[in-house]
Amino acid sequence: MKYFWTHRDNIPEGLGYGQFSAAHFILMALTVLFTVIITIAYHGSDANGRIIILKSIAATLMIIEVIKMILIWFSDVKFTDYLPLEICSFAAYSCVLDSINPQNEFFSILLLTLFLPAATMAIIVPTTSTLPAFNFYTIHQFLYHGLIIAYVIARFACGEMDLSYPQLWLSIGKILILVGIMYCVDTIFDKNFMFLRDTYGNALLGVIWNKTGGGFRYTIGLVLFSIVVIHVFYLLFWIINMLFIAG
Repeated sequence: MKYFWTHRDNIPEGLGYGQFSAAHFILMALTVLFTVIITIAYHGSDANGRIIILKSIAATLMIIEVIKMILIWFSDVKFTDYLPLEICSFAAYSCVLDSINPQNEFFSILLLTLFLPAATMAIIVPTTSTLPAFNFYTIHQFLYHGLIIAYVIARFACGEMDLSYPQLWLSIGKILILVGIMYCVDTIFDKNFMFLRDTYGNALLGVIWNKTGGGFRYTIGLVLFSIVVIHVFYLLFWIINMLFIAG
């Protein structure tokens, strides 16, 4: 419990659970198990039950994020560096808005084509690997992103999210607008929201940084890499949809 509430900026070196360590694989396995349970429960529910599940996930996302922000406020770190303006913060906001009106495809398409890949990458290459596994921020990362993944997978598995390649590019266009806005915010206020200007110690982003040489070229490389990942996920879910859902 000594370092349970400690922020990553204040954790001594050598205490992290490590990238692709046994602890990391266990956390990923628990995320998969959690997603399967939510999906099964969602599939077996009637319309009212499904609405309750969606709104419960959305409410939980907001509650645990508020708890995190309160903890950061009372921690010895710069609060404004950790405002909820990351890509998966916008994913959580989309879950909230989608749960209010699941029939509107605007947010469901964004969640499936853009935010699901982002949340999945956050589980595979977490920014909390320098923290102990039993730490609030580690638990928050896997629970928060796991809830986003479970939300999207449950709806997709029940045939509630349609795949359309033209809509994919419309979604990419929307996220590029958001990226442009956040890059301006990062530049003006010297921040790093959405990892647009710095890797924040993330191993995968570090590869992009090294390949591009950093700076604005890193930002462009990150955007291009994201578009490739989005297409990989789109192809994967298109295949799953054709084989198991649409048929």
